[in-house]
Amino acid sequence: MTEQATKRWPQILVIYGLSVASAMVVSEGVPALGGIGAEFHPRSPALIGLVMSIPALVVAIGGLLAGWVVDQAGDRRILLLGGLVMLAGDAAVLAAPSLGLLLAGRIVAGLGYLCMAVSAVAMLTRISQGRERVAALALWSTVIPASFIGAFVFGALLHDFGWRWIFGAHIIVSAVLLAIGASALPVRREGEAISSRTAGVAAVLRSPSIYALGLSFAAAAFLQTGMIAVLAKLLAMRVGASEAEVHSFGIVAMLFNMGGAFAVGVLLNRGVAAWVIGSVGALIAAVGTLLLRFVVPDLGSAIAVDCLLMFGCGLLAGMWALLPRVAPSPQSFGATSGLITQITLIGVLFGPPSAFAAFGLGGVGFVLIVGVMLAGTAGAVPIWLKKSSQTSAAGTPQGPADASALH
Repeated sequence: MTEQATKRWPQILVIYGLSVASAMVVSEGVPALGGIGAEFHPRSPALIGLVMSIPALVVAIGGLLAGWVVDQAGDRRILLLGGLVMLAGDAAVLAAPSLGLLLAGRIVAGLGYLCMAVSAVAMLTRISQGRERVAALALWSTVIPASFIGAFVFGALLHDFGWRWIFGAHIIVSAVLLAIGASALPVRREGEAISSRTAGVAAVLRSPSIYALGLSFAAAAFLQTGMIAVLAKLLAMRVGASEAEVHSFGIVAMLFNMGGAFAVGVLLNRGVAAWVIGSVGALIAAVGTLLLRFVVPDLGSAIAVDCLLMFGCGLLAGMWALLPRVAPSPQSFGATSGLITQITLIGVLFGPPSAFAAFGLGGVGFVLIVGVMLAGTAGAVPIWLKKSSQTSAAGTPQGPADASALH
């Protein structure tokens, strides 16, 4: 490792830590849902799910716009500014006397999450190169499951102290990381080459295959985030599990989720067809959901099934490796990933409220959730069926392990 690379890796790790902290804006809501529901008694169970998912609304609306802002103002500036906005939103949630003000605070925190998520990837690609960049982006691809692991750790440790402590812990950890970032992260030099997040956006917006792939991720996220949000309630009903127990084994389940996502690149590199990987992932996720709702007889089997479910969802998430198959040109990877992210967050937005509402429909509600996931992922089948040697609209060979997909 060169001296310059040795210097960059601490910076890469700081960016990764800030990325996990920003993604926890969504996941920190999971261990707090029970306490929030008990304190505010919402009229509809779906409102409790919205507490977790409403930050995703901001990302779903403003992803491409945030990319343009980062291009203009600089990644470091927007990353740190976004962190301050996130802290302000968390503080508003911490002090909220009503559910309405709590949701408003969650929206503010979501704005900070949006700024941090877009600028963090931009900075990673700016300060790294070659194999180092591939490794950095591979690490960054674990941000979402890592954020859930962090949230489950907070939930297991702080559950007895009340839900506000979870948000307080997130504020403290994030503030420390921001202070380190302010002193350690490099400023963009004048004239320094950057990877634009909005280049080729017009062609991206006209591409049907991008929407199809994005909807498949949205459908998978719809099921995954919904099941994560209601798992404590579901297993308390079925096997008498406590909320702290569910948060504890949720950490293990998210490791299986990360394993599924990483497995996609390995399998594609070994010649396994994308349609096989995607079909197996969708089948595992569907069966796992139905087993949790209708079959599991005890906590041990519930843990095993939840790990299986998260692994299947990880396989579907890992299909991001197919992004080069739908991008109109190599220059449009940033805009392509931005639009797909926006579409994916629609699933995150509606997943938890829908899962809580599903309890009111009995078993039929969870069958419908599985149906939505299967229907959405089916739209990506034509993309899965493309040969890895086929070319994109730009005429560039589409290798299955193209590192730009991780961007």
